[in-house]
Amino acid sequence: MYSGKSFIFNKETYLDYQGPELKSVYHFMKVLIRDKDKVFQVKSTEVKTTILFQFDERNVHNLKREQFHIRFSNDLTEMKVVAPDELGIIYGILHLSEKYLGVDKFWFWNDCEPTIKKMVKIPSDPYFSDVPKVRFRGWFINDEVLISKWKHNNSNTYVWEMVFEALLRCHGNMVIPGTDIEDPTYKKIAIEMGLWITHHHAEPLGAKMFNRVFPEHNASYIENEDLFKKLWKDAIIEQQNDKVIWNIGFRGQGDRPFWVDDPTFDTDEKRGALISKIMRDQYEMIAEYQKEPICCVNLYGEITELYKKGLLDLPDGVIKIWADSGYGKMVSRRQGNHNPRIPSTPVKDDPGPHGIYYHVTFYDLQASNHLTMLPNDTNFVNDELSQAFEHNMCEFLIVNCGNIRPHLYFLDFVSQLWDKGKIESYEFLKGYVLRYNPSYSKEMSNYIQDFFHAVVQYGDHEDERAGEQFYHFSIRNLANQWVISNGKESAKNLYWATGKADLTEQFDWFKNKVKSKLPLWEALLEKGKAFVEDARNIEQQRLNDQLLIQVQIHKNGCKALYCFAEAFEKFKSKNYIEAYVLVNMAIEEIKESEKMMKNPKNEKWKRFYDNDCLTNVALTNYTLETVRRFLRMYGDGPSFYNWEKRYLTSVEESSVMLLTNKSKQLSDDNLIKKLKEKGKSLV
Repeated sequence: MYSGKSFIFNKETYLDYQGPELKSVYHFMKVLIRDKDKVFQVKSTEVKTTILFQFDERNVHNLKREQFHIRFSNDLTEMKVVAPDELGIIYGILHLSEKYLGVDKFWFWNDCEPTIKKMVKIPSDPYFSDVPKVRFRGWFINDEVLISKWKHNNSNTYVWEMVFEALLRCHGNMVIPGTDIEDPTYKKIAIEMGLWITHHHAEPLGAKMFNRVFPEHNASYIENEDLFKKLWKDAIIEQQNDKVIWNIGFRGQGDRPFWVDDPTFDTDEKRGALISKIMRDQYEMIAEYQKEPICCVNLYGEITELYKKGLLDLPDGVIKIWADSGYGKMVSRRQGNHNPRIPSTPVKDDPGPHGIYYHVTFYDLQASNHLTMLPNDTNFVNDELSQAFEHNMCEFLIVNCGNIRPHLYFLDFVSQLWDKGKIESYEFLKGYVLRYNPSYSKEMSNYIQDFFHAVVQYGDHEDERAGEQFYHFSIRNLANQWVISNGKESAKNLYWATGKADLTEQFDWFKNKVKSKLPLWEALLEKGKAFVEDARNIEQQRLNDQLLIQVQIHKNGCKALYCFAEAFEKFKSKNYIEAYVLVNMAIEEIKESEKMMKNPKNEKWKRFYDNDCLTNVALTNYTLETVRRFLRMYGDGPSFYNWEKRYLTSVEESSVMLLTNKSKQLSDDNLIKKLKEKGKSLV
């Protein structure tokens, strides 16, 4: 009999489970076996121990929901992990995996395999897990265009399992498993892994979009109330046996207000009355199939304004979910040029429960971050969410997490906030870099702080800071208006940033915004390259593929936008060759981003960015090439030989013109190449 003071966890330890047959628990028992086999690869001792996971439905230990308790037999041959519910058991399993086997919560997403060991000695003290600050907490897998296509070991299903495993390792318990879900596979995986399901604010009750099912009908509730109710009833019946937080409400097709397509609702009073009626109808329909259903409503965008005006009548007990600006500030989001910034927090006497919809990634076709992390730092996020918690917004926190991998830093940070309520930002930073960049931990602490100092401040408010889409969408909008108006009409899509300025003023505005930040991004990039010079180990590969790529995207976008603005200045002064070369410099910047996205240091991430259709770096390159051709029309057409003759042909040759030209006209790429070879510095 073993007589030591610690429990021995090793290769011979037997793992057992006592409780109802739950697919989720069996799944994570296999996960623990997988992790155990990774860590313990050789036999270490004759000690035979058992870890028993026990489902205590009667809750004799008086545990809270999702809590687990660890205790040991007197002879220390058995560890018992007891929980009163499904998620408590799962969290207990993952606790052993992370704390004792050393499996990182983002092991798959951040390329962290645990250290091989002979055994682990676990102190025999009883342990009660903490209860998270937030009741329902999870991720909205939104704008998931990268992970919806990317495969690992030829499996996309496995990728989604890794999404949900990471969420549960972060103590999440709830998920919106994708956007505009046509394939229920991911939702089924999430349910079978023990997660609560909730719904996109544009897809009430998780029902199919009206126009997908009834394309021949107008998506008007007034005209087709019965058809809408059929969709909702079908969704309720389908999910009635699942753990669901039912999202009630009514927005419209295409994630926009329904009154955009139905001018009948031309006042806030009419809009609020219809939404209120629909929500009560939905609530009553759910109650027919689930006893005491848990429901929520998103006070998002225009809905916030209606609620603040007292025009929404909600059923009692519905969780009111308040959304941030998309950039982390708890105010209503900007939509087009409309930016009221209404505080997105309840007033003091507003009855709860209340929750939060928070973005660490966003997509607004303006200035948001999709391929790069949130441009506002952890101090900012800490203040916003801790203040929200002080307003009793602790019932629900859903985080827009995009494609997971570019946003691990903030997903980790917010998961600690939903556990503890408030944390010390710098301590988090130190712990984060120590986990993932131990060889450069001090340098990386400074590096990440410098990242946020380099971010472009595009607006007057503290949260109005630029993600990479600021460069890409601005270039494409400016380019479009430059070409179609011959540089004479302003880009109305950019009024949100510049106000009603003419096109020249708009170019100047963007140039001035990026000018002071460009040297910071350039310095950051060079410094980061020094860390990963030979990428000889997994730590350097991780740094290159996870953080340096984001610096690269920012630096390239920043410089491309600057060069593009300078090119327009040259165009206005009819200096077309210099404008042409400056646009080409912008193209070269964007191509650097494309190259890095296509060629990660770790082959595992090959093709991860293949479906970059939202920021769409390649489309920016295409747009710039179009402007480059446009400029050549001005300065080199219609013969397309003038620049070659002027800049590349010797004086004696160019002065003799027996033939217009002796070879085919050069392509744009070859023309630029030859200009460089000749050392022609035109700008």
